[in-house]
Amino acid sequence: MIKTRTIIFLFGFLFLYTTSVMAQVTIIDAGQLRSYLTGKKHAVLVDTRTPEEYQETHIPGAVNIPPDEMQAKAPRLLKDKKAPVIFYCRGMD
Repeated sequence: MIKTRTIIFLFGFLFLYTTSVMAQVTIIDAGQLRSYLTGKKHAVLVDTRTPEEYQETHIPGAVNIPPDEMQAKAPRLLKDKKAPVIFYCRGMD
């Protein structure tokens, strides 16, 4: 009985934790992105593609942080902790 309660508690905790983390993620549309890019709203734009893809072309003002370098580079490049962060990539293959 105690094991069952413990397992139920752990699953409940994980569900609530995951839900609260996901609540902080907002998907925006092209119009909202345009507002950020034209300066009507302030945000940090992060290009998550490879450095080679970033060099070929990127949205002006974006910083390049590939996923495997996120932990090392993010604290140094994302200094404005209050600004929304917008991530973009090349899409799903």
